[in-house]
Formats: sequence, C-alpha cells, structure tokens
Amino acid sequence: MKTKAFIRRVGFGLKPDEPVPSNPLDWAKDQMTVVPKLIWPGRLYTENEMIDIRIDFQLEEDKIQDTEKNPAKAKLKKRKLNRRTGRKFFEKYELAIRHHQAVHGDQPVFERFWHFWGNHFTIVDKNKLPVFNTGPMQREQLRPLMTGNFSDMVYNMTITWPMIKSLDNFKSAGPNSETNVYRKRKNKRVKGLNENHGRELLELHTISPKAGYTQEDVINTAYIMTGWGFTGWKKGHKGDLKKTGYEHYNHEPGTHKVLGKEYKTSGFSKKTQGKKQLRELVNDLCSSESCRNFIAWKLCRHFICDNPSKEMIKTVTDAWLKSKGSLIDIHKAVLEAAWKYGETEEKFLSPETWLIQIARMTGADWPGDPQIFEYDFKSKLNYKQKKIKWILAELGHLPYRAKQPNGFPDTEAEWLSQEYLVRRIALVNNPTQIGLYKNSLPEIDISKKMVNKNFDDPKELLEVLEKLEINNESSNSLIATLCSRKVLKV
Repeated sequence: MKTKAFIRRVGFGLKPDEPVPSNPLDWAKDQMTVVPKLIWPGRLYTENEMIDIRIDFQLEEDKIQDTEKNPAKAKLKKRKLNRRTGRKFFEKYELAIRHHQAVHGDQPVFERFWHFWGNHFTIVDKNKLPVFNTGPMQREQLRPLMTGNFSDMVYNMTITWPMIKSLDNFKSAGPNSETNVYRKRKNKRVKGLNENHGRELLELHTISPKAGYTQEDVINTAYIMTGWGFTGWKKGHKGDLKKTGYEHYNHEPGTHKVLGKEYKTSGFSKKTQGKKQLRELVNDLCSSESCRNFIAWKLCRHFICDNPSKEMIKTVTDAWLKSKGSLIDIHKAVLEAAWKYGETEEKFLSPETWLIQIARMTGADWPGDPQIFEYDFKSKLNYKQKKIKWILAELGHLPYRAKQPNGFPDTEAEWLSQEYLVRRIALVNNPTQIGLYKNSLPEIDISKKMVNKNFDDPKELLEVLEKLEINNESSNSLIATLCSRKVLKV
C-alpha cells in the first residue's frame, strides 16, 4: 500500500510538521508495543474518584426528589447539584482528553486501536454511565490491557464496574443460590437470573453467534457469571456500591456446561467456590477458532474494508495462534494485512475518526487549549467547553453513547447518508469550529499544505484547488478537500 494512504488508513494522517516515515509499516507496528502515556496536562480523574462522584450525585438527586415538593425549588437544587458534581461537564472533559491524545500524540495508530476496543467493549448509554464512568474506565482499565493477552483483556473488561452496571449482572442470582434458598425459606420474592452479560460475552465479546451456541449455553454462561457484581452491601444502603467482585451467596452452585464443556466448582473455601469458573470459561472462549475468526474479522473490517477476505483474516488468526493471543502480535498482523491488502480496498471513515483526522492533518487547534476545560464546578458550562460534544452529536457519533451493546456501526452503509454528509460539510464550512483560523493561514494554503503532506498522488486534489483559486472560490477549498471522496474513503 502507498505510504501516506496507509498512514491515513491506520492512523489519523500526518501533522503539518510531522516527517513522513521511511518505513510506514514499521512506523505503525512500533507504536503497538508500549502503551503511550496520556499527554493531557490537566487533572486525570481516576475511575474510583468518578464512582464516588457518581454516588454523591445519585444520593443527593434521590434526596431532592424525595424531600423537595416545590418544583421550582427542586429544579434550582438539581441545577446546583449538576454543577457541583460535574453532571454536564465530565463527559465533555473525557472527550477532550481522548481527542487531545489522538490529535497531538505521537502514537496515533495505538489510539486508533484504543478507539476500536472501546467500541468493541461498548458500555450502553444508560444509567448516566457516559457521564461519569465510561471514559475513565477506558482510560484506566482498557488502555493498559492492550499490550497483554486477549483473554486477559476480555476477563478484566467483563468484571469492570461499568460493564457489570451496564449489563445488569449485579442483579443476577442463581435459582439455587444461597440468596434464593434463604429468600424462599422466608417466603420472599426470589432474585432472578439475568442473561444480559452472559449473552454479550458470547455474542459480542468473544465467539459470535456463528459459533452455534444455544440458549442453554447462554443460561449456563449466566449461571457461571452469577456472583459477579457489586460488593460491600449493608442493610439500609441506598445508591450504587463502589467495588466489584465475587459474592458466593449469589452464585448458582454446581457444574455448568457451555459448548459441550463442563465447568466445575473448585477449592475448599465456600466463599470462593464457583469464582474460577468465569476465568476458565473466558480462557476457553478466547482460545477457540470461532473467537479468533470473529475478532480478526472485526479488526479487518475496521481497518481494511467492509467485507474482509479469508486471506486478510488468516493473516491475523495465524499470528493469534502463533502468539497464543498476544495483542501486540495480533495488532501487528492487522497492520500487515492492511499494508498488504489495502491498496485494492477502500474504507469509509466513521465521523469521529474523520473529525480527528482532519484536525491532525490541517494542524487545527482541536479540541482546543486544555485550559478551556478547567472548571470551577459552580458555573454554567461555556460554549467552548460544550463544543466538542455538540459537534460529535451533530455528526451522529458520540463514542460513549452507543444505544446498543454492539456499539457504533463500522460499515459505509451505516454512515453514508445525505444527512450526515451535509453535517460534515456544514462543519468544514465553519472551520473556526475545529480551530482553523483565517488569521493564521488562508484556507486555500491550509488545503494545499494538507494535500501535499498527506496524499501520495496529490495532483487531482491540487487541480481542484487551483480551479477554486482561479475562480475566486478559495473559501470552498476545505470543503473540496476534506469532504472529498479521497478523504472520506481511504
């Protein structure tokens, strides 16, 4: 594949002052061996801090709802609560951290894979998870796992706080668990089995329905996952609990068969019996041919084309087998396949990827000076602080707000619509929105510089720019380039 096309395919293009790598494949592969440090100069709120803030918000909101009967006073109290707890701030802050890293960082290929895995392990847009929890989890938990083993990634992401909350596993209890045996004896309503998390582990995170699992497999996976939830419950407690872990009294005892294999309880401690079943199941799922094929297909679809060939997928699955699931080797194989097969394929860029790419290639000040996002937790958010979320919403791609657990779509058919194309054009038509100011360089010069830097064969686009210049239509140069087929499809 040609050098600059490859760099745009697997990264976000070249910055105006960035040298063109002499060996683009090695340049890309070298970025996958070490997790880059976040370059955001502001405060990085930890996942635990954000859970505390979430609980504070939740308890206070419930208190206002229960005690304040005057609608006007309730509204005022909620407004103050929103500001004090960052209810409308934190998601925008996390998006700024994410985009600052992609636009200004030195390992853009790693960031592309980070965005891929964040979408793979989607946290659904509910329960205020996008506000308080999804971003910190992806920063703190997901990124460090990207240079390890795929099985470790799946296991650790499965038991994260947002995933358990999103898929309701904390509500699940086995029909014969200690909890339900006790509740039956006391003539209390039993806790039901929740299949959500078990189903998504099979369907979305590992083997996919092509593996041929049955409803019985789903139920037994849900049995294995009973007990995994929030820990530290106390009588009279209201609101979410902070810690996740395994509670034996909710676990369905006994042996559970999934895809023909029996998973038995082990150990002598009553508190840990059943705990290891999940780890064993995840290991088996991740080492299966179905899982290798499914994940390799998803990676190739994201980086190469909407309908990857068997040869592309085999490049990745061979590396997976040889390395026993090493993500470094898997990622490098994806890059090799993109380099080998990308010349004859095209990939339509998702809105967020396109936005970041045009910001990086043009040298735009996006998402803006980090000082913009300093917040006193008392004031109303200003326009600049709200802009990043507003633009992503306009483009239809707020990365922490997928409506379904299968995440945002990854194919051209889902994104190529007249409405969304018009929205991209409208954004580029007002370049100050992304930090391109006329007092730095004329738009025509920005366009020419960007085209020369990022295209192996810039002649066609340069001819378009020359015609615009001759016809005194230079102000349309950014639309002509950034919304052209050559930029929308790599």
